Amino acid sequence: MGIYIACFGIGVVSHAADFLSRGWRPYAFGPPALEAFWTSLVVLDALVIALIIAGWRRCALLLAAVVMVTDVSANAFASFALRIPGFDLALILQAAFLGFVLGSLPFLWPNKLPSALGGQENNR
Repeated sequence: MGIYIACFGIGVVSHAADFLSRGWRPYAFGPPALEAFWTSLVVLDALVIALIIAGWRRCALLLAAVVMVTDVSANAFASFALRIPGFDLALILQAAFLGFVLGSLPFLWPNKLPSALGGQENNR
């Protein structure tokens, strides 16, 4: 789970830095739907971390997978279909992390429900 926290933490810092350096619309170079998605990543990445820390492992893992599939898809579309420059290295690293997220899910997914739902573990 530490790798998740570190990588999503990098995402939070990267997107926050974009806001600090480029203002309230740091992704205005992209179409409105992509701009809105990229802007939301500062919150979504932080939410994954918060869910992990709070012990809501299933929610965190599910959100992490959704965020990464969507992020890699959006960035690939921006890079290959829209020909927006600057995604080359980031896309490779994000795709590798997506592989890690999807590959680790079966090993990290809690087998038991939280005690409030009749289980033994606190990994909602």
